[in-house]
Amino acid sequence: MPTNNKTSLGLNSWVGTDKPMRGDFVADNALLDSLLSAHFADAQKHLSADDRVLLTQGIVSGQYTGNGAGSQDIVLPFSPKLVLVFGWHKPPCAYNPTAGYNECRFAAATPSGETDGVFLDGATLSVCQSTGAQPGGTFYSLNENGTTYVYAAFR
Repeated sequence: MPTNNKTSLGLNSWVGTDKPMRGDFVADNALLDSLLSAHFADAQKHLSADDRVLLTQGIVSGQYTGNGAGSQDIVLPFSPKLVLVFGWHKPPCAYNPTAGYNECRFAAATPSGETDGVFLDGATLSVCQSTGAQPGGTFYSLNENGTTYVYAAFR
């Protein structure tokens, strides 16, 4: 038995004149095993592998060039919870007074719904280019030929 009794963790604390016994070491090892096992299993203190991916790779951004077709598919590296798309150095939405409609180059998509002009199906993002708009309507320009678009996909 130790002269100085126990440490703050409850481990035996010996001085030079003490005669440690095997049972003291076994008890210390059992206590350490119990404390460390509980600590390592505590999900509030430690991140799971999935949590680490969210923190280190939670957002993926990229870009594509519009090809002018009615739609274009962009395959993402995962199935996102949210994707934002916008034209590079373009306003999100602008009124075209000559044609009399709003031209939009910004959209958002989720697995449960999206704004007009984009669709999300698993890891595939489909962007659309309107072929025409009625005066007072909206022209979706998310695949304009030669225009660079940026997307941000959130896990």
